[in-house]
Amino acid sequence: MAVVHLIRHGQASFGAAEYDALSDLGRVQARTVGTALAARGVRIDRAVSGTLSRQRDTAELCLKAAGLPTDFAVDDRFDEYDHLGLAAALGDGPLPTSSREFQAVLDGALEQWISGAVTPEGLPTWAEFAGRARRALAEFLETLGQGGAGAVFTSGGVITAICADLLSLPPSGCVALHRVVINGGITKIVAGRGGAALISFNEHAHLPDDQVTYR
Repeated sequence: MAVVHLIRHGQASFGAAEYDALSDLGRVQARTVGTALAARGVRIDRAVSGTLSRQRDTAELCLKAAGLPTDFAVDDRFDEYDHLGLAAALGDGPLPTSSREFQAVLDGALEQWISGAVTPEGLPTWAEFAGRARRALAEFLETLGQGGAGAVFTSGGVITAICADLLSLPPSGCVALHRVVINGGITKIVAGRGGAALISFNEHAHLPDDQVTYR
C-alpha cells in the first residue's frame, strides 16, 4: 500500500499585514516535525506542497530538518481556501482581532459554505474545493505507486476536506474537524486496492505543549 502523510503548515502570521508567512513559532514547528519524522524513521519518497508561502516554507524547513532532499513538487490544488475572505463575507461586522473570537466567526461561515447554503463571490463552492483536493491526493498516490511513501504540505481546510470525505461527515462534522487541526499536525492515509483510508488524524505527540497552536 502507498502511504501519505498530510502535514499542516506551521503557524502563520495571524493579525499581521502578511498572513501568509510563517511566524517565528511556525518555523520552529516545521523543524520539529522534520526532526520527529527522522527520529521515527519515516520514509518519504516524494513530497508535494501547495503554492502558499506558509506551505512551501514548512516543506523546506521540515524536509531539511529530517535530513531529506528539499526538492518538492508544487500543486495549487493543495492551497487553502480564502478563510479571511470567507469570514469577512459571511460574518457580521469587522473581523475580530483575537484568535478565539475569529474562530467563532469562521465556524459559522464555514457551516454555511460547506452546507452549500451560501458561496461568497470569488470563492469556489465547498464541493469544488474539496473535489480538487481529493483529485490532487489521488494523483499523488498514483505517482507513489504500490509501497511508496509521500508527504503533502498543506492546510487545515484541505486536510479537513480529504478526511471528511473519507469519513462521510456532514457539514457540522466538517466544521468540528476543521476547528481542531493543529499546526504541524500529521494525518496519515494509506491506499491500496480498496481505495484510500484514514489511519490517523492530526497526530501531534511530537509537538511540546508550548508549540501546540490551532491558528
